[in-house]
Amino acid sequence: MQELSCTWVPGTFDLVRLKVAGQTIEMTAARVTRLFGQQALHDLYLKGSAKLKVDARQIALLS
Repeated sequence: MQELSCTWVPGTFDLVRLKVAGQTIEMTAARVTRLFGQQALHDLYLKGSAKLKVDARQIALLS
């Protein structure tokens, strides 16, 4: 398991910046929800950032 950090892309309402294993990826909030579930964005909406535990299979879905 690795930790995936999520933050909003500054100046946007629906783009999320994901950082995992030294890699940075940007994608829509809708895609993050499809990949990791609604709970994945809960902290992001409330706090502006979120940390998720992801496995290698989930990381592979990001590319």
